Amino acid sequence: MAAITADGAHQFRVRFDALARRGIALLRRPERVRVDPYLIGRALAEVMAACTFRAASGRTLLWNEYRVILSRADFESLGVLSHAVERDLCTVLTREVAKRKADLVGELRVITVADDADELSPGHAVVRPAFVETRRAAHPAPGQTVLHTDERRAAPIAAPTLLVPDTDRRKAGCVLRWPDGTATLAMGATTIVGRAHPGSPAHFVALDGASTKINKQHLTITPSPHGATITRPDGANPVSVGGRALEPGGATETTLPVKIALSKGDLVLVLSRA
Repeated sequence: MAAITADGAHQFRVRFDALARRGIALLRRPERVRVDPYLIGRALAEVMAACTFRAASGRTLLWNEYRVILSRADFESLGVLSHAVERDLCTVLTREVAKRKADLVGELRVITVADDADELSPGHAVVRPAFVETRRAAHPAPGQTVLHTDERRAAPIAAPTLLVPDTDRRKAGCVLRWPDGTATLAMGATTIVGRAHPGSPAHFVALDGASTKINKQHLTITPSPHGATITRPDGANPVSVGGRALEPGGATETTLPVKIALSKGDLVLVLSRA
């Protein structure tokens, strides 16, 4: 079976064992290959090479965002290194762009998330590349990653991004960031987070730019002095906190910063201290 298989126009499936052992004759059954940043970089370079778009000048126009969905076991093996891994992978892809003398529509972005549905076996991954125009924004603070969703997302609904009344920094618990916005959450207050919609409740953060895969009330966040409690309401689409999936109606306490993936990585949030 091929190491990289196209599974639609904007999705590729990866078998890391086939990628690692390509061209090597094996005399015995091998042990499972450990997925590391080097193998992920090789996979992304091959996915990038599969892009056949050209700019008006005739130069190759490559995808600039790559969302990597890893099995839970492989994602957890990266541990606290996930942010550093994303930066290193961007460096690898930057070299690939230069080698191919290609153009990009925006800054390179690599996002690694866990498969919160547990559908991927260890050693397997899904890569979703996209063209995403980089918005002008402040540079992220150390330890934080600027994330962008793909170009196929639904148009945002005209609604306030934040309806949390108390944003006094002395009472601020944490900051929630996503591709199209930022919200400050009050210490001890439970805030509902979801897709923008008319008639939203009090203490609500509207995720501007979210697709219809994001529920109107997708999760709640309650900041505390030690981190935050995150809850997935009954009936809400998948929520993954730090690579661990929440059951419907389930809750988890987490330290900060932490990445929160919604609807199997359709939108990724970063929650950090204010």
